[in-house]
Amino acid sequence: MHNEQAYLQECLVSLYEYLYSECQHYDIDVLIADDGSTDQSREIYEELSLTYRLKIVRHKSGPLGYGNTILTLFREAQKGYDILITFDADLQHSPFTIKEIISELSENPEIDLISTSRYLTYKFWKDNTKVPVDRYVTNMFLTRTINEVFDTQITDAFCGLKGYRVRILPLEMDHAGYSFPLVFWHYIYQNEFRLKEVETPIIYRIDRRSRGEWKTRIVDYFQKLKSLVEKDTQKEKIDLYQKRTVIQITEIIDHYTDFPIYTYSDFFKIKWLDH
Repeated sequence: MHNEQAYLQECLVSLYEYLYSECQHYDIDVLIADDGSTDQSREIYEELSLTYRLKIVRHKSGPLGYGNTILTLFREAQKGYDILITFDADLQHSPFTIKEIISELSENPEIDLISTSRYLTYKFWKDNTKVPVDRYVTNMFLTRTINEVFDTQITDAFCGLKGYRVRILPLEMDHAGYSFPLVFWHYIYQNEFRLKEVETPIIYRIDRRSRGEWKTRIVDYFQKLKSLVEKDTQKEKIDLYQKRTVIQITEIIDHYTDFPIYTYSDFFKIKWLDH
């Protein structure tokens, strides 16, 4: 987390209320990785730590970025824990998915990773669900590219709510900020870890919507993805998908102020999209 004073108290209190009402049979710690916050976040979690069971790791020279913050959690989890669940501090994740993640990992020892998806089915969707158009379609096209290149079958490559068996976590990883999910999926592919997706609600805060930087970010995503693979066939496939993706996202954004939201499967059934 970095500079989350607007949401942090509500996030931690609601998270604790859920954990101690629904997950009381598990021994759970809440670990905060603070990426050098300069607002009142530190004061908020230090005060709450007098009441709640919090463990805090702070990047003194931060911000070091999203990828480094996740790696900090990976390293801390390897100090005596069996499962790590990553959870954003900005109220865009739903606590009630945590119980399902723990249950899946506890009951299925063959599963290494639980990845949550907002686009698996329509189970949790509401009529008023609003998602930034460019973030949504970028996620759809990048997820499809990851599936093609890494032979996965995921429906949401960028949801940060995940449950990991600590034994699979790396201590170090070559990453680049918000491209970290791409690096992570490559790591899962390389090591042939077994994963399962479970559904989680779509939650977007109005003030956390698109900042219009999608064109720059998507080029960075594809370049990072291309740097991870070795086979020429994979690189060619990524180049092809990058070209198609930029064209198609531009068409969608030009035609829709409020693009309808679909599940991953339904999105790629839209006839005018070039598969």
